[in-house]
Amino acid sequence: MDISKIEGLTEEQQAAITAQFNASTEGLRNKNAELLSEKKEIQGSIAEQQQIAEDARLAAIKANEDALKAAGDVEGLKSHYEAQLAEQTASANESAKLANEALLSRDKGAVLNSALGLIHDDYKELASAQLAGMIKVVYNEDKQPVTTFESGGKVVANNLQEFEGWAKEQPAFKRILNGVDSSGAGTVQARASGSTSKPYSELSLSERAKLNNN
Repeated sequence: MDISKIEGLTEEQQAAITAQFNASTEGLRNKNAELLSEKKEIQGSIAEQQQIAEDARLAAIKANEDALKAAGDVEGLKSHYEAQLAEQTASANESAKLANEALLSRDKGAVLNSALGLIHDDYKELASAQLAGMIKVVYNEDKQPVTTFESGGKVVANNLQEFEGWAKEQPAFKRILNGVDSSGAGTVQARASGSTSKPYSELSLSERAKLNNN
């Protein structure tokens, strides 16, 4: 910190302020380092505990297997291996499910953001839930996403361009798309109250509801 440009301070005052500032800064740096160290220690402890638990589980499985082998219990070994296979299959299926859900969420979110790009800023929040319900994403044999837009249980568009064309013909969408005139998304008429045109953000909840139902 350079305080030499502050008028009215003596050299002693400047030195004292600089020393105090440096001390405070050093204290903050030390505190941050301490917190980071504690965080890493906690994370390491959790990981260590998880590893200990996993090692114990595997050791118990191995001990049971060895006991069955020593006893010559063929049926017991068969059941043991079937149980392990079922557990591993369930774990693999759960991992695959989580991965698929994350992938679907990512791809659907990308389409939703693109679709919201067609909507005037005043209406994005209002249209977001409706658009999310319309977007369907599946994956073809090449694991590539295939997107459709559905309304009333029917496919109305197979891509964003088709959706834009369809939306321009729908009363619920055409007045909130980007590029509409001043009677559309930019300003709206508060029909219920008979007042003059005003921004959508200034309408009451009842005025918005009546407008959206028209």
